[in-house]
Amino acid sequence: MTAIKNLVAEKGSIYFAAQIICVIAAFLLLFSFQLKKHRNIMLMQAVAGLLFGIHYIMIEAYVGAVCNFLGMLRTAVYSFRGRSKAVDSIACPIVFAAAFAISGIFTYVSPFSLLPLAAMVLSSFVLWNPKTQELRALTLPTSVMWLIYNAHSGALIATLTEVASEISIFVGLYRFRKKKTAGKQEE
Repeated sequence: MTAIKNLVAEKGSIYFAAQIICVIAAFLLLFSFQLKKHRNIMLMQAVAGLLFGIHYIMIEAYVGAVCNFLGMLRTAVYSFRGRSKAVDSIACPIVFAAAFAISGIFTYVSPFSLLPLAAMVLSSFVLWNPKTQELRALTLPTSVMWLIYNAHSGALIATLTEVASEISIFVGLYRFRKKKTAGKQEE
């Protein structure tokens, strides 16, 4: 209990509250990779993006906040993949990639701030892919970019989340590869 009191006194209660929000967001993100359907993965990641965005505002890492709020919108839109001609068009990920690139003009702080922007541009195409196994595998490079940004920004829980995210992705890849091999089709 003393350690928690010291941490709150040193970092402040807002930082501590941000870490709690980040833990909830992390749980949702990690859980999303274990879901079978693309739409469910996208919706779970949209909610996680909202919470991560709030977390980044609270720790004053505004590039991460903007990326997560735009990412939340993107994943909500992508949840309609296969149900909407507009979302199924290659123009959709191009528009989101451009939005992330433009946001970088307004949020640039240092070369480290380019990492989440690059991750979100890349993931605009990765998450648009309706094949969930490819989505899991191609998410790994973006996770590494976020890991470096989070470590640099002092986002402790978010840094640990990226490590756990990579483990969760590997578990999801293995689980669904094994089921597909056994004759079950991935949706």
